[in-house]
Amino acid sequence: MDLTAFQTITLAMTIGVVSYILSRRLKIPAILFYLVCGIAAGKIGLGIIDSDSLGDGLHVLLEIVVAIILFEGGLSLSSHSFKSESKSIRRILVITLPFTGIGAMLLSHFILGLSWQFAVFFGALIVVTGPTVVGSILKSVYLPRRLEILLNWESIWGDVIGVLVSAIALEIVELNLSETYIEVGGSFLLRVLGGTLIGVVCGFLLNKALTWISKLRDSSLLGIASVTGAIAIFFLANSVLHSSGPLAAAVAGFYLSNSNCDYLQEIRHFKEQVSSLFISTMFVLLSASVNPLPLIDLWPAMLIVAVVLGGVIRPISVLTALARTTTPIKERIFIGFIGPRGIIAVATVAYASLVLKGHDYEMSIVLNLTFAIIFFSGLTATIACRPLAKLLDIMIPVSQSGILIVGINSFSSALAEFASKYVPVSFLETDLTKCRLAGHLGLETFCTDLLDSDIYEDAFDQGFGRLLAATGNDALNELIASKASAHMEPEKVFSLPANSDEETIKMVGIQQHNTAFFKEFSLSKAIKNIETGHTVLRLLEPEEIEKKKAIPLIEVVDEGKGLWILTPGSQPRNRALCLFSNG
Repeated sequence: MDLTAFQTITLAMTIGVVSYILSRRLKIPAILFYLVCGIAAGKIGLGIIDSDSLGDGLHVLLEIVVAIILFEGGLSLSSHSFKSESKSIRRILVITLPFTGIGAMLLSHFILGLSWQFAVFFGALIVVTGPTVVGSILKSVYLPRRLEILLNWESIWGDVIGVLVSAIALEIVELNLSETYIEVGGSFLLRVLGGTLIGVVCGFLLNKALTWISKLRDSSLLGIASVTGAIAIFFLANSVLHSSGPLAAAVAGFYLSNSNCDYLQEIRHFKEQVSSLFISTMFVLLSASVNPLPLIDLWPAMLIVAVVLGGVIRPISVLTALARTTTPIKERIFIGFIGPRGIIAVATVAYASLVLKGHDYEMSIVLNLTFAIIFFSGLTATIACRPLAKLLDIMIPVSQSGILIVGINSFSSALAEFASKYVPVSFLETDLTKCRLAGHLGLETFCTDLLDSDIYEDAFDQGFGRLLAATGNDALNELIASKASAHMEPEKVFSLPANSDEETIKMVGIQQHNTAFFKEFSLSKAIKNIETGHTVLRLLEPEEIEKKKAIPLIEVVDEGKGLWILTPGSQPRNRALCLFSNG
């Protein structure tokens, strides 16, 4: 079938987007859909997608994707959660990544017979784990917050570091084929320094430009400008110093991430949408180009490499890295067996295949081996995640997941002070003054736009499995609960009636959620009564609740290790935080 480039891109984009939608609906890593659908539609399948029809256009698209992914990775390199587990994360990056890379290098050389140059390149690119795959897995099972932070940050940092190292390894391979080791070293140093310098300068200039654009008060312009800037930086760096584009793009993103700019969230949101579209399309295109038939004799050896890398080298490297940390042994084992690879690995090897001319056989081995490891690691992580968590007894019930409280006031502050003794608690607030006050009181607070859906997805990824909307506005509480329910399960989202004297606004098409506490509850009255001393909040035993005619709000469960937010009509069987008259 004679396919045009437009037909190929259209089919790849359609299949990619449908795969992405299905993955979100089924909560299965999208990369598995990309792989299966791409191969099925490609050379060895239906043959309806022909990547060769794009010619040099595939090279251009790959460079755009790499630029966007690396820039977005740089933007993700700053987070408050990193500080809480910085030692463990540093040890994973310093020990696990090199250990994994060396192991992959040795396996590919001795089992598959790759030359040392290409074995080094493969070892460098395969150290990355996939943040999109890890994110999908974490959404399907509740894990301790420390474990989620480690997995998230290993995937994010590992992605960027892996691409940078593999770009350097690619440069070494390319130069090592025709130049001396001294020339290779000089070229390597020049490109690292040059790429870093270009990235810093361009990041500074882009920050200035985005700051000026933000004054136009059109958030969509920020996203468009940032994507354009990322691609321009990649192109400029490559034009000045060959192969320095990946490093420059990542450094520019990292510079923006640490510049404390007010528009960072808008950029991240826009770039996530753009990168999802590009990634889904490109992964289907690249999967369609894979043809394992000429290397069928090597596939048993490739599977051995994939199994040993994921089942032996990965666990040993993680256990070694976390040996002197506070991470419990069960969590170390879990991290050791959950290390799926993602789009960055295949984008890197595909890019290298186009750059390195005259080495089709070696790159064909590396490409097929990378796909084998991506599929094996992704499938294993998806299937084994929940059973392994149960076996190791590290799954946590909903009652022990973190609570995100939206809105700071005297009532919600009292709730947070109590709840923080049992589960992680954090505030979301838009009022800067209230944020500062809560910070002075030692409460973890994020001052941000309460209607930004990304905030709730990020909170869920960081271990906050429940949300309580407690602002003084009923309509706002409804909107917040609706947005949060799109990322958390609706039964784990609660809202408080701000004023029982007014009819709560119900909006058409709103996501379902729970009303917390009791039917006649009024947040405004509760705040007033607490501030005047007419009512108090206190932890009471079950027999005391009825005696004092108290109203239970939050029950202590799981032998004092968790909390359950009560809803109208529910009665506690254990101790509970209660609201009762102080008269």
